[in-house]
Amino acid sequence: MRKIKQFSHSGRPFGLFLSAFGMFIVSTDSLFTRVAEIDGWTIAFFVGVFSVPSMSIIVWKTLGKNIASEINNYRWPLFVSAALAAVGTTAFIQAVTRTTVANVVTIVAGAPIFAGLIAKFTIGEETSGRIWRAISGTFFGILIIVSGSLATGGLGGDLMALLAILVFSTNLVIWRHFKEMSRTLVVLIAPIFIMLFTFIPAQFDALDKRALLCTLGMGLFVGPIARLCMVSATRHASAAEVSMFTPVETIFASLWVWLWFDEVPEVTTFIGGFLVLASVFYGIRSNK
Repeated sequence: MRKIKQFSHSGRPFGLFLSAFGMFIVSTDSLFTRVAEIDGWTIAFFVGVFSVPSMSIIVWKTLGKNIASEINNYRWPLFVSAALAAVGTTAFIQAVTRTTVANVVTIVAGAPIFAGLIAKFTIGEETSGRIWRAISGTFFGILIIVSGSLATGGLGGDLMALLAILVFSTNLVIWRHFKEMSRTLVVLIAPIFIMLFTFIPAQFDALDKRALLCTLGMGLFVGPIARLCMVSATRHASAAEVSMFTPVETIFASLWVWLWFDEVPEVTTFIGGFLVLASVFYGIRSNK
């Protein structure tokens, strides 16, 4: 019991645990999206719809009458972060419906490099030569993955995955910079933006029972839990450290769709994925 208490207040280890757990939970998003078998816009819209009730309860319980003052104190970073989170979620879902899951989550694994690069140019964090070499390796790995999609027709999905990881990495830096900003408010406002962004292209009549159950699971449980873990992790660890657990999603998301759909990645995905993961772990070692 004493060890658990020490761990819960230990700062960085707890932040890393939250990050790893959040990535494990979010790895199921790809499977739910594939099982739903409807377009990405509709999935994203209903994920937003089902996320609002659960997060509203959590925000009310945690902030109560302080909601208005919290919004006023962090107005711009709060809404910018929520909008970016909405773009990232929508882009990720679109990516999964347009290319192989392995391609998407392998590109997502480059998050630590993008987060470090963005932190360098926005808040002035030092970037070592080792990190720059890791950035180069990640870049070439993603190029290899994208080159494979040129032949298979999944380029649009790869580009959506790149957009998702860019906004996610940007958000990690925002969350790290504004440590006291309410994480629950970010997770509540994000699905509202998702609904606004996807309302027009969403096809409401496409939602059958299977898609309803999938989006319900993503909206009520997977999305809120994973986002709360990720945004809370940045209070205890750096953006680069939090993002270094994205390979957890890469491994498990690929495993879920392989077991469920027997989806075997392209050879270029294996080659590019190996280069991305090797570059990420090479860069992470510079923080030790």
